[in-house]
Amino acid sequence: MVTVTRLLISFLALAASRLPLAASQELPDYMMVGTDGAADEEVRSFHINHMGLNVHNLTTSMDFYGNVLGMRHIITIQYTPSYSLTYMGFAQGGRNGTGFQTGAELLRDKNNMDGLIKLFHFAESENSLVASTGRTNTLTNIGLVVPDVQAAQDRFERHGVKIIKRIGETTVSASGPLANATNLGPASTQDAAEVDAVIKGLLTTDFENILFVEDPDGNMIEVVKQDGF
Repeated sequence: MVTVTRLLISFLALAASRLPLAASQELPDYMMVGTDGAADEEVRSFHINHMGLNVHNLTTSMDFYGNVLGMRHIITIQYTPSYSLTYMGFAQGGRNGTGFQTGAELLRDKNNMDGLIKLFHFAESENSLVASTGRTNTLTNIGLVVPDVQAAQDRFERHGVKIIKRIGETTVSASGPLANATNLGPASTQDAAEVDAVIKGLLTTDFENILFVEDPDGNMIEVVKQDGF
């Protein structure tokens, strides 16, 4: 076993092997398209409605998801003076909030929507929350689809968002936030050869054109273009 302290792996030579979306009908052997049949009749109306996140500062998190990402405030429920939950979501008039809806309209549609964020805030919490970018846990990332990744990166930079990996970068730290969030950090394995092999695999799926950023609590957000892989 090799101790991984900070393994920097450059994969510029893999550019020719990256898989474009147009070639998806000719997938390599290590990719498997699902062959599931229809879901059970009892679950056909099931859908994943929201993701819940514990946050350190509700105002900061609402500013990020609202003013930076464009999600709208749907409702806040203040259970006690110290404990609340807040729903936020994109307006459903079009993809990524292109159609305006009021908070009341979003609340009306809340249980029929997908991709909502629910922010849990406990002002008196004594627990030091550590996101997966700092220590591997069960959350890898939130996925965000945008029309133009470069424009999104420019916007995040203007708003001071922490960027983990910029467009065009093909170097990954085996002990950094991206490795931690994807279960490849030092807490998960000390096998440098295995980490090397996995990262090489990750870089074949349009990795160069993917942007990774952090929300205010360190949760990783993967930003991909609409016609990306």
